[in-house]
Amino acid sequence: MEKFWNKRVTKYEILKKLLKYKKEWYNHVTYLWGEPFIQPVFEDALKIAKKLWYTILVTTNCTVLHIDNIAKKYLPYIDELILSVEAIDEDLQKKISRTPVVVKWDEVFKNIKKYWRWKYLKVNTVITKDNLNELYDIVKYVVWKGVKNIAITYPDLDDDYLDDKRYLLDFVKARIAPRYSDCMVEIEKIKEYCDEKWVKLKIVDFPFCIFPKDKLEEYIKLTDDYDYDNRIKVNDMFFLKEKIVFNKIDRKEFIPRERLYGSKCKNCKYKSICWGVSEVYLALYDNKEIQPILMWFW
Repeated sequence: MEKFWNKRVTKYEILKKLLKYKKEWYNHVTYLWGEPFIQPVFEDALKIAKKLWYTILVTTNCTVLHIDNIAKKYLPYIDELILSVEAIDEDLQKKISRTPVVVKWDEVFKNIKKYWRWKYLKVNTVITKDNLNELYDIVKYVVWKGVKNIAITYPDLDDDYLDDKRYLLDFVKARIAPRYSDCMVEIEKIKEYCDEKWVKLKIVDFPFCIFPKDKLEEYIKLTDDYDYDNRIKVNDMFFLKEKIVFNKIDRKEFIPRERLYGSKCKNCKYKSICWGVSEVYLALYDNKEIQPILMWFW
């Protein structure tokens, strides 16, 4: 946060922003950049927000939540909790993060059960080349721990990857971004399991045309693209200075994460609601997989 704001974040800065938006009838204010539980003013921010009757949602990689006294101090203030779970196995965690840091997930879930009120709990798993074959086991593990909301997310491929040309793209292809079709082999198994266990599944940052054609409508409703209102609100926070009227937005102004309509998308019947294909994906792989449902088959 301090790097992003280019100044030290103080209790006063937090209070000022929360009061400002409270007066404008907001109940969420989003703070980004940095693992929240290691921010020096995080406890102050939680206490202030709770006194102002904000709904508090925290997204965390859980690096320190296995520590009992930290979980006990922070979790009672939190209403909604989203956990980033890219691997359960410690060796795979190190391989994906390329650091020696590991999350002790059994201890994390034990502390969540002990100190948190269980209002809304969600797990988000970002797919990588390294964890692709472990996705199903990760989902089974978190469902066993009581999680009923799960998102499987394609990596955020922004156009910084394109700037460094071949070397960086080769690394992304080798370690980070699998083919859409390889992901769908695993996602189909996960969806079947989640349906069986009554778990709410979201599939994030995938174009519609990669889904099985015989179950297309069913899959589309699981995507973040389909959840249009949320996307508009996110873009409003990040990209616009002035307030906007949501129902007067040109959707083409709100393409997230450098996704775009490729040449094959021009006649797609879902163009009005599908965000398209990752620009970086097309630089990594060919576009043979991209087979939109065309308008004349409507």
